[in-house]
Order: sequence, then structure tokens, then C-alpha cells
Amino acid sequence: MLASGSGGNTVWVEAGGARVLVDAGLSLRETRRRCADSGLDLRDLTDVLLTHEHADHCFGAAVIARKLGARVHATRGTLLALRDPPPSELCFELPRDGALLLGRGLHIRAIPIPHDATEPVAYSFEEHLEGGRSVRAAVVTDLGCAPRKLLQALRGLDALVLEMNHDLRLLLEGPYPASLKRRVRGDLGHLSNAQAAQLLAQVLHRGLRHVVLAHLSEQNNTPSHARREAEAVLESHGGRAALHLAAQARALPPIELHASAAARRCPQQLALFAT
Repeated sequence: MLASGSGGNTVWVEAGGARVLVDAGLSLRETRRRCADSGLDLRDLTDVLLTHEHADHCFGAAVIARKLGARVHATRGTLLALRDPPPSELCFELPRDGALLLGRGLHIRAIPIPHDATEPVAYSFEEHLEGGRSVRAAVVTDLGCAPRKLLQALRGLDALVLEMNHDLRLLLEGPYPASLKRRVRGDLGHLSNAQAAQLLAQVLHRGLRHVVLAHLSEQNNTPSHARREAEAVLESHGGRAALHLAAQARALPPIELHASAAARRCPQQLALFAT
């Protein structure tokens, strides 16, 4: 993840010959800088996947597409709602519950989520490896609640990027006006730490190896609040996942996923670069 928060969101996913940005909420210059800091070359980008049309998720999409020729995939509602759409020849409509194959074998699924946007989605990623093995990851942010269909789509993951937007007490006692507090707390708003922890508990299994806590509010949350909620779930359920906290100002080190210890000798892998 190259950035995470209300100031801009973007995640680099690389597998099967495809190099994809999930959201493009930073400027071209800043995205290039974050990539360079992570040992990536933005010129290698092949595709952009947009979750929805809010500026902190799509701000740089049009410029990145025009300058680099990257294809932009999003639901019809998201594409129509973009204030600065990429060139039409680079825009590709993705059904809200549809699937997409990029590169030699990066399987992507759009998963409908509840948020105050036009046809917003989360994304899951899967790459099939040798010997019938596979690796799976998902990026799930900007949602007010977790429908059963979403939970079903998140079963069996190796890695999960999960929104932990706010601590409810900090939100209620914080500086936001009452109307904005209601929006954040609503079913079309953002997940609280407690809601995200409940979601994590429902999809947790022994094979989940990495959990990235993302989209933390700078006003209504702290890393320690979010980490404490996630750690409690892992401890109570015997989870072995490593916890990572995404940040707005800097990129996280790359997270590489392999199907097994033996697969580490195989060149096929799925990598996420998170903030």
C-alpha cells in the first residue's frame, strides 16, 4: 500500500505479469515517488482498479492513465461519476459483482460493498500456482457494514487489507459536526475498529498470514486503538496473522505471498505493496 487515509489511497498489487494500482488517490508525482521508495517503477504499471469515485481514491487516475497508458477498470456507476475521467479508450467497465483476468493469471473479483458512493466495490485477487496451489488477497475499505455476501467472498484469504476507520468513542467526542458523525457511523459510512474486528473474526482462519489495518482516521482513531482491537481477535481465535498498520505519509514494506514454503522457489507470487 503506497498510501492509506483520507489524504489519498493506493495499493500496488503485482502477480501473473500484471502490475495494478487499487485506487489512485495520489498525484502522479507522489505516486511515482512512493513507488520508487518501495523499489517499484511506476512505468511498469499495467492497470488501475478504482473502488469508487471519491477523490481520495481516484484523484490521480486520469493523469496516470493519460501519461502511462494504463487501463482503468471500475463499475459503470464509478466511471460515470468521475469528475476527471480518463480517456474513454482506456476505461473498461467492470460489473459490480464481476470478474477480470489480467496478465498471465491475476484473477480479480469485484465485490459490492455499502458506501455512500455510486456502485462502490472491494476487490479480491487470486493467482494460481504450480501443483494446484493458489494465493488470495483482498482490499476492503470504505464500507459502513459487512454484508453476508462480502464475508463469503473473503473466506480463505492469505492476506487482507481491512478498513479500521475510527474508534467510536473518539468519533463521538471528536470535532466532527453531528451530521458528519452520523455519516461516518452509518451503514453507508466507514467501519469502526469494533466492526472491523468483528469482520476479521468472521473470516479469520489459520491460513490468513497478513492483515493490514487501513484507512485510519487521523482525527477519530489512533494506531494503538486499531491494533488493540485486531490483536484481541487474533489472540482469542488463535490467529497467526502478522499485523501491519497502513499510514498516510509513507509506504509499508512489500508483502509477498507464497502458497507454501516450497513455493518460495517458484517465481510465481502475488505481492502487495501497502502504506
